[in-house]
Amino acid sequence: MTLPLAGLHVVDLCTYVAGPSACMTLAQLGADVVRIDPIGGATDTRRLPLAPGGRSLYWAGLNRGKRSIEVDLRSEGGRDVVRRLLGVPGDGHGILVTNAVGQSWLRHSELLAVRPDLIQVQIGGRSDGRPAVDYTVNCEVGLPWVTGPVDASSPVNHVLPAWDLITGAHAALSVVSAERLRRATGAPQYVEINLADVAVATMAQLGFVADVVVNGSQRLREGNYLYGSYGCDFATADSRRVMVVALTNRHWNSLITLTGTEDVLAAMEKAIGVTFAEEEARYRYRDVISALLRPWFEQRTHAEVVASLEKAKVLWGDYRTIEEMTRSRDGLLAASGLFTEVDDPELGRYPVPAPVGRPTGWTPPAPGPAPAVGGDTGDVLEDWLGLGPSDVAALAEAGAIR
Repeated sequence: MTLPLAGLHVVDLCTYVAGPSACMTLAQLGADVVRIDPIGGATDTRRLPLAPGGRSLYWAGLNRGKRSIEVDLRSEGGRDVVRRLLGVPGDGHGILVTNAVGQSWLRHSELLAVRPDLIQVQIGGRSDGRPAVDYTVNCEVGLPWVTGPVDASSPVNHVLPAWDLITGAHAALSVVSAERLRRATGAPQYVEINLADVAVATMAQLGFVADVVVNGSQRLREGNYLYGSYGCDFATADSRRVMVVALTNRHWNSLITLTGTEDVLAAMEKAIGVTFAEEEARYRYRDVISALLRPWFEQRTHAEVVASLEKAKVLWGDYRTIEEMTRSRDGLLAASGLFTEVDDPELGRYPVPAPVGRPTGWTPPAPGPAPAVGGDTGDVLEDWLGLGPSDVAALAEAGAIR
């Protein structure tokens, strides 16, 4: 079956997470994505974690499904190679995703000379042009002050580069949207996306901003409680931990029936004049509720707790390490059905995922390993520009490519 984005040809001039993740998504859906690195590879080609041979597992994870070429981006000859790739005629060509800054030759107004209907998605740090990365933006949105243990006195950063990944999703969607607009109008498209705007917009969409303005509220650090509803983590008799969430009344009723706390909670409702059928009441009295539920968990092994939660259809999750997620037969990796093992000559054999979104009736091709940095230079120049071996050799001799 034809892949959804077959026919799109994207030049990926990005580093680190946001741009590469956007272009990897496009590649998984069928676009021919060419990653351009400077000679020797960009800095992210050596980012931790590394395989025993020294190759970056991080880079490999974000660049699967692409082709890779090495170009001397400091020379006019190398820059001209990029311009020629962007200037290839046809509906599916002339698409650039980049997070390069301070490069006058990559200005949209300059590149329109080689492709008048160029699509360019430019990823930046801040709207005023100043640089930023996920971790310097995250500290400004306030979340580190509500992350971590209740008694913590300093901010706690989370380890997931969420703003990078959300920015990457926006960038991928922007490419598809801009390509549709170009088909309809014939006009060039320039889309600017920056991490800071993505972060503050997301905070507003989740109600954080309105809560401050409308309610004058200051969100507090609550550890592992679920804000606005009832959710808490519990330790079992054998020192494992589970997260339990009563998001709906059905979940709530199943939980209190399972733990045998209906009567004491009913008496509590009567004494303080509330009803725990209301989500807000469950949230307000979360500490007392958790103290009443905790003994049930502490008196049972993890296996007993899990079996009971499953039978009662309570919403729950297991606290696991990254290794457990990866290796356990009942872990998220095994349960997803997304993963296929690939045999990379440099990295070894390891599992990689197929696209997360799977349209009905569409079977994605088996994922392959990430490209070697610069390993596709000759093939790309032949496919896109029609160059022969002697032309490619001449560019290499001139130092424009490797």
